[in-house]
Amino acid sequence: MDVVETIKRQVDLVGYIGRFTQLQKSGRSFRGLCPFHSERTPSFYVFPDRGTWRCFGACGEGGDVFSFVQKRENTDFRGALRLLAAEAGVQLHEEDPRRRTRLERLTAIVSAAVSFYERNLLDPAGADALTYLTGARGLRPETIAAWHLGWAPEGWHNLRDFLLNRGYSVADMVSAGVLVESEDGREPYDRFRGRVIIPIANERGEFVALAGRGLQGEEPKYLNSPQTEIFDKGRTLFGLNLSADAIRERGEVVVVEGYMDVLGPWQAGYRNVVATMGTSLTVQHAALLRRFAPRVVLALDPDAAGANAAERAGGLVLGIASDEQAIASARAADSIGAEAEVDLRVAALPAGRDPDELVRDDPAGWEAAVAGAVPFVEFLLFRMLGARKPGSAIEARQAVDRLRPVLLSVRDPIERSLYIQRLARHLGVSEESIAERLRMAGRGAQRLPKTRTAPLGPEEALLAILLRHPALRMAYRNYPETLFTGAVEREIFRRWLRDPETAADAVDEIGDRARRLLQYRLPPLTDFEARRAADEKISAILNDRIRLHQAARAAELSEAERELGPNRLAELAVAAWKGEIPTGPERELAEAIIEELELGLSIHRRESWPAS
Repeated sequence: MDVVETIKRQVDLVGYIGRFTQLQKSGRSFRGLCPFHSERTPSFYVFPDRGTWRCFGACGEGGDVFSFVQKRENTDFRGALRLLAAEAGVQLHEEDPRRRTRLERLTAIVSAAVSFYERNLLDPAGADALTYLTGARGLRPETIAAWHLGWAPEGWHNLRDFLLNRGYSVADMVSAGVLVESEDGREPYDRFRGRVIIPIANERGEFVALAGRGLQGEEPKYLNSPQTEIFDKGRTLFGLNLSADAIRERGEVVVVEGYMDVLGPWQAGYRNVVATMGTSLTVQHAALLRRFAPRVVLALDPDAAGANAAERAGGLVLGIASDEQAIASARAADSIGAEAEVDLRVAALPAGRDPDELVRDDPAGWEAAVAGAVPFVEFLLFRMLGARKPGSAIEARQAVDRLRPVLLSVRDPIERSLYIQRLARHLGVSEESIAERLRMAGRGAQRLPKTRTAPLGPEEALLAILLRHPALRMAYRNYPETLFTGAVEREIFRRWLRDPETAADAVDEIGDRARRLLQYRLPPLTDFEARRAADEKISAILNDRIRLHQAARAAELSEAERELGPNRLAELAVAAWKGEIPTGPERELAEAIIEELELGLSIHRRESWPAS
């Protein structure tokens, strides 16, 4: 957005628009005939302090300098950007148009590989793999088909030859991660050989990577695609494309570690499950999940590795990391803000049972574990504390000091007091002594300045809500883009209407701004609550437009009062109220008085009615 804001700062809005219509100062704004429709009475205003313009006459158009250029020159945002950059003397760095074509080509290669492996699973050579999936894993044919599972036959060039026959280059196959560069200078070869194939899609359902599961004890057990231009395991969650609807419906997402830990519950009807892929939950994962549900339950393997992964995951979501980083993490958590972005919990699974096994053998146990998931902080506190009770006052004090950074990171005093109460019972000390220890630490600790995120205006807040809740598209599909003042905001809204899931994907100024709005911290909302919040923002936008019009009219009346005197203006107001509209030059002034009164009544009515 730097280039857009730079252009807005360097282009004088009044001077630029004044080239196309004569403007006269009216209070803090400027007034003139609308350049976009014929009129005799000026109804077009420029508001330099806001950087906007609006016609309050027949056409009702408005926006910023980019919107003005788009309408006048009949061009799109990119065209307006080029024209205004030249006007402002700003150098543009254009995106390489070949990049998107390349990404689409790489995605097409992975998709073709998925089809190739899927067909091989149904061939006689894939019989052992199919038996493994239906027998050992208990997957039904419809599940195998829904997830496009496949089989990579033995051989070094099966996929390569298949893709070559379809016109793809070896270099692109390597870039897509389906071929491996040979270390001895020979030709690249198939990455997956003799493995069950599990396709990995992004949240939009585009295949971006593959995972291969060995059947004969191969190491590694699971072989994943490498990081590529289209696949980043730190930003991708397996299964989200097929689980998104269920996650939104339940308002909860369950995060597991393995591919089969997603497929098993999905087949059993628990379809709000996703998996990380050889990594703990990252900040990018968390930001992605917040778009779908306010509650995140970590249902990781109950062994030591799984528990450690849960700690790492929580550290990245709530700012609580390992013991050594607890102080820094507590400070980071303090900067998140008063409202929690996600309700992060940990489901305690029975020892020795991974999610896939538990769902198959004991569905009620799975439901109980997820329903009984404890807040992450509680899980972390008692994991750090351990089962052994302290044998002395020194050990108890050391335990409190060790847990102190986590306790201090809990914002809610009631929640914190609950943890202190449980901790006191476990340690055999009084709650007051633990609270005093925390106060001592607070007095001695160096406080870092709090960082606050600037509040969004109603238009930006509306876009942030819509971007976070793609399911609202049908509710707002008929709203005009002119609801938004800025050209950038309008373009984001256009892209959201076309495809809500990809509105923030483009590598340009619009995509950058959309991603910033998507990352803005909003309270967790259901889609129903989000629609009410969006309606409230729309109401605020419309009220602001009316107030803006009222302020412009008030400035005109103020000038008229100075010229004609307050008595004459009062006489005109009374006449207008009685319906006695004068003729001649004072008719326009009387109409302005009527309009100003109607605008005030309109604001009152809108604020008195509840938002729909």
